[in-house]
Amino acid sequence: MKKMKSYIKPSSFLIFIALAIFVALVPAVNQGYSMMILNLGLIYSIATYGLSVMLGLGGQLSFAAVSFMGLGAYFTANLCSGRLGFWVDTSLTLVLVLIISTVVAFLIGMILFRLSGTYFTFGTIGLVQVTWSFYLSYKPLFGGPDGISNVATLRIFGWSPVDYNQWFYVLVVIVLIVAILVERIRRSQLGRSLSAIRDNEIAAQTLGINVYMTKVIAFTIAGVLAALAGSLYAMHSQFVSSDMFTFERATSYIIMAMLGGVNNTFGVFVGSVLVTMLPEWLRGMQRYLQLIYGVGVILLMVFMPMGLAGLAGNFGKSIKRKLRSAAVKNAPAEKEDAK
Repeated sequence: MKKMKSYIKPSSFLIFIALAIFVALVPAVNQGYSMMILNLGLIYSIATYGLSVMLGLGGQLSFAAVSFMGLGAYFTANLCSGRLGFWVDTSLTLVLVLIISTVVAFLIGMILFRLSGTYFTFGTIGLVQVTWSFYLSYKPLFGGPDGISNVATLRIFGWSPVDYNQWFYVLVVIVLIVAILVERIRRSQLGRSLSAIRDNEIAAQTLGINVYMTKVIAFTIAGVLAALAGSLYAMHSQFVSSDMFTFERATSYIIMAMLGGVNNTFGVFVGSVLVTMLPEWLRGMQRYLQLIYGVGVILLMVFMPMGLAGLAGNFGKSIKRKLRSAAVKNAPAEKEDAK
């Protein structure tokens, strides 16, 4: 039998090297506040990966990520702050968040996907507004405008991160697991079904794909990832307030996905970190930040519809074409020299 040849794509190798440099270099040159902002970028990337499944694979534009982030964050805050008269271990809370968010996202997905296209998108906008109103106003569960403080930090097998640098390593591991999961989904039967639905729903139906249930499953995955991000946010910040779950926040996740490349796993990570760090880099231009975002999105859609990942991919393809054409031109000269 012939042995199966295994190889690593050059792009995958470069991504691995870039991640290794990122993990090794960033904590060495950052401390305190800058590490906190970077950690938030990692947390946001988890929620953005869910949007990548919804929009990148399924072609369904959803703003609901912040609603499920709020679900995970407030669920964690209530169980891990003692405000209800009891405490729950943070590791167990993460498991409970995954279970509860799966059920809630599945049920809401079944309702919202009675709508289609633009109507579904407006339905998710309505969901964001409704949940934000509850987070802001209902004190018994959400603390009202004051939010919930004194949330316990993450504790794994008796160990807890004591500073933002240690949190960075924990989040990198979790983000890596989520990224691998999303990449596997892209290559799975579910991913192929979502891609078929994105391209043509009628054709997907003729191929035997249950369009409705496939969309609901994608919405459930996105909701679970967003809830996980919310739970980690609560444990990392040890405080939760409604300001994190507004419609404005929802649009920022879409910008993150589109900037990096909504259908590229590594690009989603890059876009999340860049958009999170952008307000810090443009601190002196805070009043113009929304204008910068708006103009940036317009330029992005016109010149880079596939985001930074698409730009990098096109650049790589152009380099390959030039190398091949150079090789073809040199081939006759080499034959003449051989003669």
